[in-house]
Formats: sequence, C-alpha cells, structure tokens
Amino acid sequence: MRVSVVSLMTVGLAAYSSSSASEELEQTPTPVPNLMSPNETTEIIPDEQLTRMPVRERPRYGYEPIGYRVGPIFFYPQLLSGLRYDSNVFASPTNRQSDIAGVLAPKLTISSYSPRFSFKSDFGARVYRFRTFHSEDRTDAYASFQARTEITRDLRVDASAYAARLHEDRSDSTSPSNAATPVPYTDLRGQLSATKDFNRLSVMVGTTARNLTYENVNSFTGDVLDQSSRNGTILTAFVKPSYEINRDYRLYLLARANTRDYEGTGALEHDSKGYDLRGGLQFTLTPLIFGSVEAGYLQQKFDNPLIPTVTGPVIGSKVKWLVTPLTTVSFLADRHVSETAAPGQEARLDTAFGATVDHELMRNVIVSAGATHINQDFRGTPRKDNLLRFSSGVDYFANRFARVGLHYDFIDRQSNIPTNSFNEHVMRVNVTTQY
Repeated sequence: MRVSVVSLMTVGLAAYSSSSASEELEQTPTPVPNLMSPNETTEIIPDEQLTRMPVRERPRYGYEPIGYRVGPIFFYPQLLSGLRYDSNVFASPTNRQSDIAGVLAPKLTISSYSPRFSFKSDFGARVYRFRTFHSEDRTDAYASFQARTEITRDLRVDASAYAARLHEDRSDSTSPSNAATPVPYTDLRGQLSATKDFNRLSVMVGTTARNLTYENVNSFTGDVLDQSSRNGTILTAFVKPSYEINRDYRLYLLARANTRDYEGTGALEHDSKGYDLRGGLQFTLTPLIFGSVEAGYLQQKFDNPLIPTVTGPVIGSKVKWLVTPLTTVSFLADRHVSETAAPGQEARLDTAFGATVDHELMRNVIVSAGATHINQDFRGTPRKDNLLRFSSGVDYFANRFARVGLHYDFIDRQSNIPTNSFNEHVMRVNVTTQY
C-alpha cells in the first residue's frame, strides 16, 4: 500500500539542534493528522502494510501499553529511570569534568479519539541528580495538549498548547559559559489553525504565539547574571495552500509573518519583524521512498540599528527510505535563520545535513545510529561554529510493561573562537515501565 502524501506533513528539523528554547523561536505549522501513537492503536495492520512503515513508526503488537479506560478517555502512565554519564558536564574547552547523574522521568498521557473530535495530553517531568556536581541538579516539568475537531467533512480545526519550565543545556550556544548553574526558563506556546478542503486544493490558515521567560542565575564568582533581556513574545501568522497533483504528489506554499518583542533595551534590544516564504513538494516516489522538499526566502529586520537585517535563501528536506522491511534510513537537510536573544548572538544562520538508520534486529529490538553536521554562522559577529552530533543506541522491548534502552551521544563543537569549542561523550542507560 502506498503511503498517501496527504498524510505527510512538513515538519521542522529542529531535532538536530539543542533543546534550548532560544535555539528555535519559530515552528512550522504542523496540525496533527493522527493523534494516536503507533503503540496506542487497537487496529491490527496486515504484515504487508507493516513492512512499508518506518521502523520507529510501526506498532509493536504485544508490547504496546494497556492503559486505563474511563469511558472514551484513555490514561497511559509511564516511568523512566536511568543513569546518565557526561564526560564534560560544563561543556568546557579545557577543564573537562565528568559526572554521573540519576534520572527519573514520570509521564502521563491522556487521550481520546472519535471521528469528529480527538485530543491528546502529556504531563511529565524529568529529574536530574548528579553524584558530584550538585549545581547541575535540576527538575524540568512540562504539559502539552493537542486537539482536532472536524466541523464538516472538508473543514477541520487544530489546536495545540505547551507549557514547561526547563533548563538550558550547558552545550547550548546560548548558555552563559560563566553561569554557576544551568539557566531555568519558562516556555509557553500555543497554535490554532483551520484547514479547508476544496477537492484537490486545501488551504490552512493559523497563528502561533510563544512566550519565553528566563530566570537570573549567579556566576561562578557570585555575580548575578541578568537574563531579563532574553524574555520575549513571538507572534506568527501563516497561510499554507496545497494542491494534490495525484495520490503521490502534493505541491504547497507556506507564507509566514512574525513579530518578536523582547525586554532588552539599548544594545540588548532584539525586537524584530520578518517573513518566511517557502514552496515545497510532498512526494511518494515509491511505496518505500517518500518525504518532502522545500525552498524559499527569509528576511528578519531588527529595530536595533546595530543588528544587521538577516536575509537569505532557506531550504528543507526530509526523506525516508525503507531499504528493507527491517531497515529505515532517514535523511534531512535544512538551512534557516535562527534568531537567538542571548547577548552577542543576535541572529544565526544554520545549515544542516544528517542521516539516521533504524534497524529492527528483532521484533522487540531496535538498533539506531545517526549523524548530523551543522554549520552555524553568527551574523553580525565574527563567530562561526561547526557542530557535529553522533548518536547511537539500542532499545529492547521486554513486554507490555517494560523496555530497556542504551544510548550514546557524541557532541563536538568547533568554533573560530576557541573558548566556544568543546566536545563531550554522553551515555544513558534507561529502564521504562508503563501500563
């Protein structure tokens, strides 16, 4: 069975970047076509169709959670516990310090599905406790909500919300190198969109809002590092018309306009307005090769005369290749301007290329490996970085109630400013229980 391009969505490629909120201030509008995860579906898919689904996206019968049901609503509790080794806790170029942390991550998923209305909510936390460097102890918490309602057969509305209190990773380019503790911040997001179908033509319109609030931290010398200039609100409006040429090809245009308002003043003022225009194609070359490609142009103009206007072409591509029924190769390419509100990092042009291989060694064992290279050009400053990220791991699904994961990550940042260069090795061993 061919994978219909109607269900393929243009997604942002932020997965290759760090987890910092300021690394990704815009999100490509992506309404949720199916709120049900592979492990939550009760539909039995024939083996022939399973072999034409990516390894990570196919359901695993006999290993999916059972959950609790109250009427039409399902509850799926989960608890991850593990150990995390980091060879360079402070992402330092010279004085590397290693440590081991215990990780505890509870999560609750609540979902409900019907032909006219579906929703899915996640509530979770992630607690880190380090053996030696207690300054790195932290607790992150988040809540998310996604919903879709079909008003008529050809008109649907999607909504999503996200709220979290997180901490910047030491390896983020925006993390202050002299901070005694990771910088905590609050991230609030919301998106609302409507999609109308006119036979082969579809039009999606919507808006997104995001608010970032950073907390002050002390430096290693005890001075207060003021982070208030990074606080801001980002508003975006978008329209995305698309046309289905046939069941295998769909053309689309994406136009976005944004305004960004930050608390910084004077040299730290980062207020700006901009637009992003892209055209793309979603495709299914064969039942085993499918994805999307897009290209366009972006401009971001700053109110601060000291910050140059950022313009340039942008590209994006995400392709999956099912090499065999047991192996999936994913390719990505992306070039975009990423605004960062940290001092001295007014705007950054990222060019990334990467690939990931997932192999189903056994029905309940998945082995993965991937690499991504990112060239980061900090516009308005002489700084230029090259970031290499390599990841590998194995996941073992023991039964419906438990799985074990072993993962390794290598991060290498090489900068023309030596104090920003570092590398680190991270190993994680996790046991996840679920019901």
